[in-house]
Amino acid sequence: MNQVSFKSTPFQSIKEVWFLTSELEGERASSFRQERWCRIFLESNATLRIFNLRGAFDHSDVTCNTNDELIKFRKNGIDHYKGPKASVREGLLVRFIRRIKHITLVDLYLPNVIKLFFHLHRLLKSRTKPIVIMASSPPFSVAVVGALIKWLHDRKVIFVVDMRDAWALHNALGGIKPLKRIIEKKVLRIADYVTTVSYGLAEEFKRYYNVDVHVMYNVATHYLDSPKSAAIEWQQVSKDINPGRRQIVYTGSTPQGHYDLNSIVSAMVILRKNKPELANKIQLIFVGACDEVRRLALSHAVPEDDIVFIGHLPHAVSRSVQASAHALIFLAHFGPKNAGVVSTKLFEYLCLNKPVLPFGLHQGSDVDILLNRYCGKSLYLHNAKEIAATLERIAKNELDFLPILDNAERIRELLVDYQNFSKIVLANRTGCI
Repeated sequence: MNQVSFKSTPFQSIKEVWFLTSELEGERASSFRQERWCRIFLESNATLRIFNLRGAFDHSDVTCNTNDELIKFRKNGIDHYKGPKASVREGLLVRFIRRIKHITLVDLYLPNVIKLFFHLHRLLKSRTKPIVIMASSPPFSVAVVGALIKWLHDRKVIFVVDMRDAWALHNALGGIKPLKRIIEKKVLRIADYVTTVSYGLAEEFKRYYNVDVHVMYNVATHYLDSPKSAAIEWQQVSKDINPGRRQIVYTGSTPQGHYDLNSIVSAMVILRKNKPELANKIQLIFVGACDEVRRLALSHAVPEDDIVFIGHLPHAVSRSVQASAHALIFLAHFGPKNAGVVSTKLFEYLCLNKPVLPFGLHQGSDVDILLNRYCGKSLYLHNAKEIAATLERIAKNELDFLPILDNAERIRELLVDYQNFSKIVLANRTGCI
């Protein structure tokens, strides 16, 4: 567990947190970490002021004093949300636009980003009491805005950057890397505190930028604090799903270059060729933006009922799909120690008390450590042959070898790190006026 100590301080404690983000009014997976931070600060009796970027031209400025007000803000935003439903948009045109976006760094100077900077600057010019600004990145633009505000109003601001993912150091994002690293380094070095989602990422920031980083894992409080989802009728989800087979489900996106998807598809080909009677007993179900898997399945001529693709589903339905699966696929990111990526998805799976089937997991990675800590076992599958053998065991209804968490409440202990960190920040140990 990440240890964060708390000591009393003679400085004036801080009562208000300004939260800069872009996804708090939607249901993307990252929005739940942002909601968690908001709840933690409210539980610490801070007033929360939310500046949420909306598209390219607008942003919110909403004050919440209670969790009920936060829930209402989230609900209104989700009800009226017009942005992309999936975490990753797909297609050749989208990839081209994304490449241009990373090269030109257009996210850093969108109209609402500039608007937000001047809005915060005006507010702080007339303010005397100190505040905490937490920027939740991505988008990295809010971290840049926060850094500029910290630079201009140093004595009035404690600046925190929550790096849910790397920006310049991300091995799958484009752009001019040397320039992006200069910007990322300056932003993180100006921050009073930096937090992130894994020890792997924390080590990377320390190695490249010499920045000390606090780790708060992506505990799926939106699963812990909600009633269990009911099982779903598979035919209501898709006519291609055969209820008589065992469903092995992945929910999320599969952006190009992030995962070893070819080995997964090839494994199903091997099983179909060598043991068709066992292949007939399972189905791989991919829910969300998974065009890269679909492309590979087509190129390998995989039968349509062996790997089934379903578009984006509402969050509640997606959760029911997860709860109905025989096993849940976790895709580990390419790179040493899986590039330190620990998505909320892992904790969602654990909270559902479902067998977890990790592909591409490296020993010693954060996910490996978490699975061993909470499930007592992990699994390392790195090629099509190994995956095919594992699918064969699942087809035989052998599930005991898969990691599974028996009591989801055990992971609630990880929230203590959030609570202790909020105490440190609000205690104003850096001595803002």
